[in-house]
Amino acid sequence: MKTKFLSLTLLLCLLAFACPSHALLAQVQLPLTNGNFEEDLKGWAVNASNPAAARVLPEAASLGKKGLRIQSTKDCPSLSLLSSPVPATAGKTYSVEFWSDGGGENPAGTTVDNVAVKLVFKDASGKELTPIEAKPFLRLKPVAHPYAGPMVRKFQMAAVAPEGAVSQAVQIDVVARQEPNHPVDLDDFLLKELSDVEPPPLAAGQGHPIPPFDPERVKALEADVAANPYRGTTPPRIVLKLDDLGPKNGKVHPNWLRVADYAKAHKIKVSMGIIASGMAVDAPEFFQWVKERNAEGSIEFWNHGWDHGARPDPANAGKQIQEFNGESYDYQKKHMTDSNQLAREKLGFPFVSFGAPFNATDANTNKVLQEDPDIKVWMYGDAKNPAGKVILTRDTIGIEYPTLLPSYADFLEAYAHNRGAGLHTMQGHPGGWGEDRWGQFVKEVDFLIAQKAEFLLPKDFIKNPPGAVR
Repeated sequence: MKTKFLSLTLLLCLLAFACPSHALLAQVQLPLTNGNFEEDLKGWAVNASNPAAARVLPEAASLGKKGLRIQSTKDCPSLSLLSSPVPATAGKTYSVEFWSDGGGENPAGTTVDNVAVKLVFKDASGKELTPIEAKPFLRLKPVAHPYAGPMVRKFQMAAVAPEGAVSQAVQIDVVARQEPNHPVDLDDFLLKELSDVEPPPLAAGQGHPIPPFDPERVKALEADVAANPYRGTTPPRIVLKLDDLGPKNGKVHPNWLRVADYAKAHKIKVSMGIIASGMAVDAPEFFQWVKERNAEGSIEFWNHGWDHGARPDPANAGKQIQEFNGESYDYQKKHMTDSNQLAREKLGFPFVSFGAPFNATDANTNKVLQEDPDIKVWMYGDAKNPAGKVILTRDTIGIEYPTLLPSYADFLEAYAHNRGAGLHTMQGHPGGWGEDRWGQFVKEVDFLIAQKAEFLLPKDFIKNPPGAVR
């Protein structure tokens, strides 16, 4: 894994997470030569005053045995790499995706090298053409992982081949250099042609289908993990952060019962976030179930806010004010206090962990948490301003892609690129899972069990915090 945090600038619609309708478009992988750098720089033309500024190294790999590390130097202020050309058809939409540890700042907080990745289209004479920008279909915000150094994330962008285009290639450039400079690692480039046919509309009640994913790609990722499961470290630690539990007609929704039964049968721990206002009604069966599961010790029930509320922001059209983001200190204080108090009254124990609705918080939340004696762990909290709490951060490995939609293939891809990164707090919403999505969740957890993962509760970190944010 990598050891520095980098800023990564991506051209042509490189954005950071997902529009599901575009994600469901059919994709055909194109034969990009040596996009994984397993054959060093074969298929890549390097234009640099010092070619050593672009090196293929084992420590730069996020998949396989090798990856590309770019680091400009004083004697090499400019650097460009161009892949071997691949045929292109005017009017067709193409995407390039890859994995990188780019994003964030270096430890000194100074600007570091920017690496630009773009698609280059050319006509029959070899003249470079201006591409047509396409709509983004995937957004990923690069965030540094605090426990085992930076994690890599998938970046993806798209462009439409312009009139006259007969070929395309991937170009990687260093576009700025300031001291001190740090390396950028990139790996696993894939070039794809996207269908220009929109997916058919969903039938009523159908839900979102599982996005297509090349079964051979899944097999390759599984094989890569099997060949080197932990990259010289230890098996992963996993917190399953499951949101939005509450009584349904006084009872526990069958989806949540199924999660609890599965966890018990497989001897793993899970955590379930309760929306507290649901407990203001008479729900003795729900309360008893929670008390019994809590007493068993393998499920932690945590504070997921009072009502998970949101309302239009009168000062910003199209924006929302959320329960713990934009509301006043007094409002947030009451919601936190009332939630904790109701847990004591109805469940017989206080919440000791908190995860905000929408994972959205502000300075008032921080102040409320600083004053709260019950909460010890803040999931997806502000790592730079932890309010005296243990912070469990979010990273690129998740259960759902996007929210509510578990996908084993997407989970596996993120996991394979980030083996050895340590602790992962993975969010899911069982109340919204149909049978197909339940099957995807089970495949994900079965995989983690096979990897000898240690499943932990948020409260397990009270006496043993995961580590300081770097």
